[in-house]
Amino acid sequence: MIDQMSVLTVRGLGKSFGGVKAVSDVNFDVRRGELLALIGPNGAGKSTVFNLLNGQLTPDSGSISFNGQDIAGEQARDIWRLGIGRTFQIAETFTSLTVAENVQMALLSANRLVADFGQLVGDYQSDQVTGLLRQVGIESLALRACADLAYSDVKRLELAMALAHQPELLLMDEPTAGMAPAERLQLMALVKALVAERQMAVLFTEHSMDVVFTYADRVIVLAGGQLIADGTPAQIQDDRAVAEIYFGRAASFKPQVPQSQVPAENHTDKRAPDYLLTVKGLNAWYGQAQALFNVDLAVRPGEVVALMGRNGAGKSTTIKTIMGLITKREGSVLFQGQDISSLKTHHIAARGMGFVPEDRRIFSDLTVLENLETGRRPLPQRVGHTSAKAWTIEALFTLFPNLAAMPDRLGRHMSGGEQQMLTLARTLMGNPCLVLMDEPSEGIAPLIVEQMVHAILQLKQQGVSILLSEQNMHFVRLVADRVYTLDQGTVTFTGSLDDFLHG
Repeated sequence: MIDQMSVLTVRGLGKSFGGVKAVSDVNFDVRRGELLALIGPNGAGKSTVFNLLNGQLTPDSGSISFNGQDIAGEQARDIWRLGIGRTFQIAETFTSLTVAENVQMALLSANRLVADFGQLVGDYQSDQVTGLLRQVGIESLALRACADLAYSDVKRLELAMALAHQPELLLMDEPTAGMAPAERLQLMALVKALVAERQMAVLFTEHSMDVVFTYADRVIVLAGGQLIADGTPAQIQDDRAVAEIYFGRAASFKPQVPQSQVPAENHTDKRAPDYLLTVKGLNAWYGQAQALFNVDLAVRPGEVVALMGRNGAGKSTTIKTIMGLITKREGSVLFQGQDISSLKTHHIAARGMGFVPEDRRIFSDLTVLENLETGRRPLPQRVGHTSAKAWTIEALFTLFPNLAAMPDRLGRHMSGGEQQMLTLARTLMGNPCLVLMDEPSEGIAPLIVEQMVHAILQLKQQGVSILLSEQNMHFVRLVADRVYTLDQGTVTFTGSLDDFLHG
C-alpha cells in the first residue's frame, strides 16, 4: 500500500529577479510513491521552482521542507546528499566515458569518493552498475561510449545515474524533451514502474500532454508564478482556466494560405528559378562517421517544408549542412539559383538565408532589444520573387506581442518559449528570404506553439520560405505544405502534406 505522507512540503515560496516576480506564494506537497506533474505556459515559473527546490537558487520567501527538514537556501550538493535527485532537460552525462563508467562516476559521488578522470574506475561496484542499467533497460550497452548512444538511451543513462544515490525524491525537468512519441511513453512507463518499485516520489515538468495525462497521478499548474490548479489529470483536462491559459486555440489554425491572400509581389516571376533552394546529393560527416547519404530536397518561394524523422535520423544535420555549419560535406546546394556549397556560414547568411537553432543561443546578458540588434543586417540582394521590405523592430513586435511586452528584459530572465520567439525574431532582423528552423516547437508550451504557428503562417503570407526539422506531427500538420522524411541520413519519403498524412 502506498504511503501517502508528504516527502516534500512547499509553503509560500517566492522568488524575484530584479523587478520580475518569477514565483509568488506557491504551495504544494509531493507524496511518497507519487508521480506529480508540474505544468504551465512558458514563463510560468516552473524552472525557477525546480532551481529553488534543488538549491541552484535561494528563495526570497517561503519554506521548503524535505522529510521535515527545512532545506530552503541550502547548497545543491547538500540537498542532493539528503536524497533529492535531478535530471535535466538537456541530458547531463560524460560523453567521453562508457555507459558503465558514467554510472560508476555517479556511485563514486554518492559514496563520497573521488576518481581521476584520466584513469578508468575498473570494476568499482560492477554489480550495482549492472543492476541500475538493467532497471532502465540498457544493460546491453554498458561498454558502449556514451557519445555513440541514441538520444533515448542517453536519457535512460541519465536516469540510472540519478538513481545511483537512491533518492527519495527525483526532480525531472522535461524528461522526454527531444524524444520521439513512442520513446517518450516508454521512458515514462519505466519511471512509473520505478516509482512503484522504489516507493520514491517524482516531480516532473513536461510540455507533452500525452505523457502528463497518461502517467501522472496528480497535476499542478503554474501561471504567472502562481499555482492556479491542483488535481487529477482528468480534473485538469476539464479545467477551463487551465485550458485558456495553457492550451490556447492552436487547433483552430489552418495550414493552407489561399493564393489570393499572398501579395502579388511575392509570387515567383518568370525570371526567378522554380526553387529558392535546391539540394542535390548532399553527404555529410562527423569525423569519420557519415551522417547524410545523397540527400535531395527543394524549397519553393513562399513554401513551408518539413523534415521529419526520429532522433538521429539526420534532420538537424541536414539543416546545419545547408547552412554551412557542418564543414565536412559533399554535394550541391543552390540558393536563389547560385551555388553556395563551398561558402562559409556568414556568407550564406549575407545572401538571405537565416538559421534558428534548436538551442536558441540568445545572449543571456543582453535585453530583448539588444538581442534583436545583434541580428540586424542590410537587405540582402534578392532574385525577383521576394519582397524587398526590410524587417523593423516595430514589425517584429507586432508579429510577437510577447516580446513587445518585455523589450528591456534580460535573456536569462526569459522562459524557453519566449527565448524561442526571440531567436526567430533576431533571425528575421537579417531580412532572410529563407529561414531554416531546427525543432521550433521543442520544449515550449502549447500556447507558445500556437503563437509560433501563427508567426510561421504570417511569414509564409509575406513570401518567406521556411525549411524546418520537426517531430511534432500536430505542428507540422498546421504549417507545412510538403514533407520529407529521413531515416539514418537518407530521404525515405517526399510528397505533399496530404500525401504524407494519408499515404
